[in-house]
Amino acid sequence: MRELPGPLRLLGPRARRWVRRVADLVLAPVSSVAGGRVPGEVAVTFDDGPEPAVTPALLGVLAHHRVTCTFFLLVNQAEQHPELVRAIVAAGHEVALHGLDHRPLPPLGHRGALRYLREARRRLEAVTGRPVHWYRPPYGKQSAASWAAARRAGLDVVVWSADAADWEDVEVADVVALAHERLVDGGILLLHERVEPGPAGEPVETRFDRVEVVDQVLADLRDRGLRPVTVGALARRAHRTAWFR
Repeated sequence: MRELPGPLRLLGPRARRWVRRVADLVLAPVSSVAGGRVPGEVAVTFDDGPEPAVTPALLGVLAHHRVTCTFFLLVNQAEQHPELVRAIVAAGHEVALHGLDHRPLPPLGHRGALRYLREARRRLEAVTGRPVHWYRPPYGKQSAASWAAARRAGLDVVVWSADAADWEDVEVADVVALAHERLVDGGILLLHERVEPGPAGEPVETRFDRVEVVDQVLADLRDRGLRPVTVGALARRAHRTAWFR
């Protein structure tokens, strides 16, 4: 979730949850979608794609489990692989924006972020052939200025409530276990089709099978009685949070 000021990190878990609830109420006008309020529903989302080595098999697994998800795509990837974007749309999944590339927007200021997001939305819609409503900031980096830019660009910001840390070089079982532990009723799970370099430009290399991760996560959700839906479906009764970091 969003970062708390230093002194508040010393509070216990219950006190921190209370502070966050109060902050979310106060800052509701500038909040981002972080989940839903329909019992039994969750959203499984994928960042940084599309990716030729992963996306086709991933779509096969999603079809096998008969679920629809949300893909937060990078425009530079989408324009290189429009056939994969068309396949995502044809399978009934939701396409959302992750950026022209993977740069954080706060350093651009409000005007720079607005120009960037308007261009990114226009170009992604040209590939998808349909409107794009949702935007997820790379690395979760967001300022009040970049949030306002997203809203002026006609986008609603979506963050996450559960990070399975699939950008670390671990085993399939480790990613699945984190998803099981962190994703609860109404939550949004962050996963990746591919992984961009880290915030400081450091390379990220993982060797586990991303499609196998998704297969096991979806099987676990089925066993827990949780139904994956798109962000758009989940957000009909959205839980929002003030997310700035």
